[in-house]
Amino acid sequence: MRILPCLLLTALAVNAEPLTSRALLSGPGAALEKVIGARPGMIEEGSAVFTDRAFTYHQPPAGLKGMSALMGSIEGGVPVTVSKGGLLTVLTPDPTIKGAFCSNAAELEARGFTWIQAPAQFQLFGESAVDTVRIYQKAVTRGESFTFKKWVVLAGVDFAGQDFFVPNARVARVVEALNADSTRLDAKLNAQDILVNRPDYVVFIPRQPRDKAKRDPARPGDTYNDHFQVIEHAGMLYAFWTQASREADIDQHIAFSKSTDKGESWSDPVILAGSPNKKNPALLASWQQPMISASGRIYCLWNQQTTSRGPHCGQMFGAYSDDKGDSWSAPKMVPLKRSVLDDPDPLVPPSWCNWQRPLRLGKEGRYLVGVSRHGKLPDATRGGCYIEFLQFDNIDDDPKVEEIRLSWFSGDEKVLRVSHEKFGDAAEEVGLVKLPDGRLFGIMRTSAGYPFWTQSRDDGVTWSQPRPLLDRDGGTPYLHPRSPCPIYDWKGCESASGFYFALVHNTFDFDGKREYQRRGPLYLIAGRFNPAAEQPVEFAPPKLFAERENGNSFYTSYTVVDGKGILWFPDHKFYLLGREIGETWFK
Repeated sequence: MRILPCLLLTALAVNAEPLTSRALLSGPGAALEKVIGARPGMIEEGSAVFTDRAFTYHQPPAGLKGMSALMGSIEGGVPVTVSKGGLLTVLTPDPTIKGAFCSNAAELEARGFTWIQAPAQFQLFGESAVDTVRIYQKAVTRGESFTFKKWVVLAGVDFAGQDFFVPNARVARVVEALNADSTRLDAKLNAQDILVNRPDYVVFIPRQPRDKAKRDPARPGDTYNDHFQVIEHAGMLYAFWTQASREADIDQHIAFSKSTDKGESWSDPVILAGSPNKKNPALLASWQQPMISASGRIYCLWNQQTTSRGPHCGQMFGAYSDDKGDSWSAPKMVPLKRSVLDDPDPLVPPSWCNWQRPLRLGKEGRYLVGVSRHGKLPDATRGGCYIEFLQFDNIDDDPKVEEIRLSWFSGDEKVLRVSHEKFGDAAEEVGLVKLPDGRLFGIMRTSAGYPFWTQSRDDGVTWSQPRPLLDRDGGTPYLHPRSPCPIYDWKGCESASGFYFALVHNTFDFDGKREYQRRGPLYLIAGRFNPAAEQPVEFAPPKLFAERENGNSFYTSYTVVDGKGILWFPDHKFYLLGREIGETWFK
């Protein structure tokens, strides 16, 4: 049910007695304007209460049993506005229970809701006394608005106008299997939660429970899934990602899965490198970067921790497969060039991260990728993060991993740099596309409150000074915290089509204490090439893409399969999903 906070309500008159009734009121339910992230639910024993907690209803009172309910986050926070008058039923914690600080009872009574004492209180879910609730009802009118504190259940709602997501057959099969799976503790919760950001594909759902006390340390930790890279070759899809119990935990490793049926189903993950589990920890492996040579050899390179520092501090290791990922060569090291940013001790590896997969955007179609390098420039007062570029020169020659040749561009003092007087130096995680005239265009996350853009006119060797990303020349900048802001070519990553899309949060608080801020929903901005513009890609107004109120950290990749563009994304750094990017986003 959608747990939603609403307007701060007027103060309750001193000593005023609430309206009460010993029976539920009757009448048609009120309809609400579209509630972001809501799912249809029902109050019945065993059904889920929230989308993001594994609570289920106990046996409800007879009058509530079978009543419709909006299902959403236990955190609340989404405004609710009545679109059609009718009866609104609200379940909220009983305010007389010790510790029930999230009760909305006083505010509801101040707004004229009736306390329904049938019964006066009852345990809605769980075992804690703070989950004991009261029932409130009111005949509300169109235009009334509410913002409830955490938490409430909105019941008896007319679902008209809610635009609920209906999964396709591929995703519906996964939901059905989860609902029938008795081996996963969180199966029913996951069955609902994977639908929040409207996927068209489901690649992976963790098997380990969310409750860390119930996890098996002898099995691979799989509740953190990030840096999700999918590549396509000869009708096969190959997925690589960084996985652990939680980010940078002692069991962080590189996971691999593949699909032989274009994403309909996926093989069980195997570990290519890193720590197998928390019972037998090894040095961490992270931030994998897959490439496929002209012959079809699959390479996977990664950041391998080699000292106690990490997880970004490491050497570049890799392996390859000549049998479509069924077996892999022994890991070998690709030596990295030292930088002025690196620790002066040569035994300390560089601190670096490639968050996007390399693309054939370099000279003569060589693989090129932006590298986030951490350290301190000679003229800086403190450390920061900067961007340089790495080209893989001989992948199509099928070299051994240790024989891969690298070229570095915009390194040392020529790194791309964005400085902010309050939040310091941070330019990182650049995503690249090719323009129809051959230029390369990239956008990056920064600490300055905006994404910044840069361009190269010489196949990625030199780059322009980064500038804030605007919707168009002289236009409005896009607000953005220090969070991923990927950009892709809609027609295919290396197609130079002139049609692009990026993802931004479009929010930032410059008065905040730090540049890492609550990220909130993500918005898609569709872009088109304008050869006459100084900023060569112009963007349309933002459209809501990822509805989650938080946790939208999109370390993503993009493929085109049978003419359909698919954005592959880690949802809440937990599930691995895919979503089609159709032409409706570009209208």
